[in-house]
Amino acid sequence: MYFATDPVALDKIGLQAIDAKRVASGMTTVALSKPDDDSHYLNCQVEHIELAGALGLGVFDEKKIDLKRFKLA
Repeated sequence: MYFATDPVALDKIGLQAIDAKRVASGMTTVALSKPDDDSHYLNCQVEHIELAGALGLGVFDEKKIDLKRFKLA
């Protein structure tokens, strides 16, 4: 589960998690994916996250994101 006060930072961290799972499954990252049987989008880029950060709607720079991980017992 992910919780955030910054939707741009949440999307950036979420995209990294999705890309890691895709790569572990033998797929390409979202940004490099092409249309297939499951997705017919011609452009799978996720630049909306970076654009939102550039517009000041949140933090896109990973170095500035304060990520905390908690392990539940």
